[in-house]
Amino acid sequence: MEIFYILLALLLGCLNVINRTVNFQATKHLGNNSGCLMNYLIGSIASLCVVLAYPEAKTGMTQLTQAPFWLYLGGVFGVIAFFLNITSLNKMNLFQSAIIILIGQLIASFLLDLAFGYSFSFIKVIGIVIMTIGVIWDRKVSLT
Repeated sequence: MEIFYILLALLLGCLNVINRTVNFQATKHLGNNSGCLMNYLIGSIASLCVVLAYPEAKTGMTQLTQAPFWLYLGGVFGVIAFFLNITSLNKMNLFQSAIIILIGQLIASFLLDLAFGYSFSFIKVIGIVIMTIGVIWDRKVSLT
């Protein structure tokens, strides 16, 4: 794997935490519904700017009506994820939330890999279990 893509993935992880923090603060000031609307409205405007700025993005716009219906569910899942994220941040700190979200992503990725016929790795399962135990342990230590 090229170092460039590893650095991009690390940057994405940092941006996700910053995004969660900003969105959480927005919903504290605006409420969940208005905060969610603001998040997706600004995101839609930013997406439109990308489409207008990059010619290769414009070709995808012409194919919107040809896409299978289930491809449009990404926005629905995004809204659900937004509300679940805001709800979880009300009850735990940012670090715990980020790790638990990562564990959820690992579990979902693992299950989807299995569903699509990718190789099974017991090491992946052990890694997920170890991370989960670490979060539970951290939570118990933090509460005492």
